[in-house]
Amino acid sequence: MEAALDLFVRQGYAATTLDDIATATPVSRQTVYNHFGDKETLFRAVIDTHLNATLEALHASADRPTTSPAERPVDAESQLNDLARRLTAIFLNPRTASLRRLLQSEGPRQPHLLELWRTRVAGPVWSEVISQLTRLTHAGALRIDDPVRAASQFIVLVTGTAWQITEAGVFLYPPPPGVDGEQLDTAVRSCVALFVRGYRQTTQ
Repeated sequence: MEAALDLFVRQGYAATTLDDIATATPVSRQTVYNHFGDKETLFRAVIDTHLNATLEALHASADRPTTSPAERPVDAESQLNDLARRLTAIFLNPRTASLRRLLQSEGPRQPHLLELWRTRVAGPVWSEVISQLTRLTHAGALRIDDPVRAASQFIVLVTGTAWQITEAGVFLYPPPPGVDGEQLDTAVRSCVALFVRGYRQTTQ
């Protein structure tokens, strides 16, 4: 599947054959056929595997609580910085980036692949952000009347900044020279601070 993803991204889905994939691995064409049946099944297996890995990375680091003891106020900015770092890491992961580009090129011809992306990645990521914002609101750290809209704003701020600062408006991976982790972290933290100021719980 690693060989298939590399070839699909480099050559495109239509131009890649099972023979190409078999040639790039130690296995035979017949072995590829026996295991996957056809190219589309292999394509879907590649996508499903990488989407699962993306969700595992998100869920594995989603353990930070969004509540504090009554005597200590919840630090919304710190918790959202942690969430933003996780989202940025997922967004900029080279394998995720390759898969995203692949879906962008193949999606118009195979809309079920975009639906797979929406249900297996976008939906769960969105739900995680909504859940954390809702818990921060219930804890009194933020004042959010529409968590869905706020989640959209948060995701756009974080991923949009990551895209802008690392890719310079084009799909380049790894990031262009001159951009380091500290610059990206500073930019993302600035977005989080802006978001928190907009939704900060005020004392009457």
